[in-house]
Amino acid sequence: MIYYIIYTSKPTGEITPETLKDITSVSEKNNPGKKITGMLLGVENKYLQYLEGPEENVNELFQKIWKDPRHQNVTQWIKGYSKERVFGRWSMGSWMLSYSALKKMPALADLKKFLDDPLNNDLQSKKFMSMMHDLLKMWIEEEAEH
Repeated sequence: MIYYIIYTSKPTGEITPETLKDITSVSEKNNPGKKITGMLLGVENKYLQYLEGPEENVNELFQKIWKDPRHQNVTQWIKGYSKERVFGRWSMGSWMLSYSALKKMPALADLKKFLDDPLNNDLQSKKFMSMMHDLLKMWIEEEAEH
């Protein structure tokens, strides 16, 4: 079983594509040794991150993020176990989204709702996991087009 955590936070500064690239670059170096994979989304002025891997390693990384002065209002919404990795292809992927872009992506229609009013229950967790799978699929398709 793979342990996962989904959290949101607000950056202390502005989220830019460069910010996400820098975070992703560091994660790509550090995460493989800890068997952590995941996805970091920058949506308007929030981070949304899905971390997965060995429970001890994911919790250790989450505590590091929670203490990181670049994050504020760090909130863990969902944690649990999955039979398989959602983002096994990347040590950490990242994507910058806007609410207007989300409106054009029917598969992610519930993402804004989740960011605005997250619920910590099994139904919400399953919806979110489905959205993350859909996001991964769209991301792969988008990268294949370029």
